[in-house]
Amino acid sequence: MLLENNGTARDTSSMASALTSAEVFIALVVAAHAAVLALRLSISLYEA
Repeated sequence: MLLENNGTARDTSSMASALTSAEVFIALVVAAHAAVLALRLSISLYEA
């Protein structure tokens, strides 16, 4: 993928944008899962 000077992608095909959206969604799910685990750990350590 080629980038122009302002940082926007020059090659914007629908498959690339769909893959990027799927990867962003997966990353958000993984980050939310990690946040839930960290919250549960902090609560269990606080109660101990």
